[in-house]
Amino acid sequence: MDVMGLVKNRNTQTTIFIATLGISFIYLLEDKLILAMILLLLIVVNYVPLMNAGHTKEQIKHDIQNHEISDDMYYNSSVHDILVQFKPYKKYNKVSYKDGVRYMRKFFKTIKILEHDSIQNPNQYFENATLYLKTSINHFQSITVSLPERTFSDGLKYGDFEATKKATQVGTLCRDLYNECYYILHNLSITYNERWQSNPTVYTKEIDMNTDRTESYDKGIEVNWSLY
Repeated sequence: MDVMGLVKNRNTQTTIFIATLGISFIYLLEDKLILAMILLLLIVVNYVPLMNAGHTKEQIKHDIQNHEISDDMYYNSSVHDILVQFKPYKKYNKVSYKDGVRYMRKFFKTIKILEHDSIQNPNQYFENATLYLKTSINHFQSITVSLPERTFSDGLKYGDFEATKKATQVGTLCRDLYNECYYILHNLSITYNERWQSNPTVYTKEIDMNTDRTESYDKGIEVNWSLY
């Protein structure tokens, strides 16, 4: 007899028969055994969700840390206020937004390392921080290519006919964020340069940063010139 076929194509009488047989079978069992069978059935049915529940919180926390602006990125109110203004533009280019946040998080992690007095050879950390900052700004800036232009109806509604209004706003945020973060690095470089001048070593060199934000050109490291 094709039992599976009977189950799949059962009629009302067959359903009633199976239900009656099941109830009769349960009636013959003890309460504890019935509860144990129900519990086992629930575990089998919900096995995958139960297995995933254990790491759902950690997974969400990991995603937030990598792709969202959160408290671990807080440095000061000026930088924080600029960063949160990027959030409304996330919907236009989620990839660029997430990459911008990811590299900005790396930047601040490196800044925290540089703020430790125990760092004796800071040059590599400064180079990494500068690269992370520029890469983050470039990703945020690339959101502009996905922004829609302001329509004529929106222009009438808001009395502003600037077609690239959103792109201009993102560009301003990128400039302000870069300036704030650059001067964080610059202030740290002053401290380290003073230390280097008083005790130079073969492992360190003067950190080349200035308030004009000009950089010496080195064709061999063109990655330093990758800022939009």
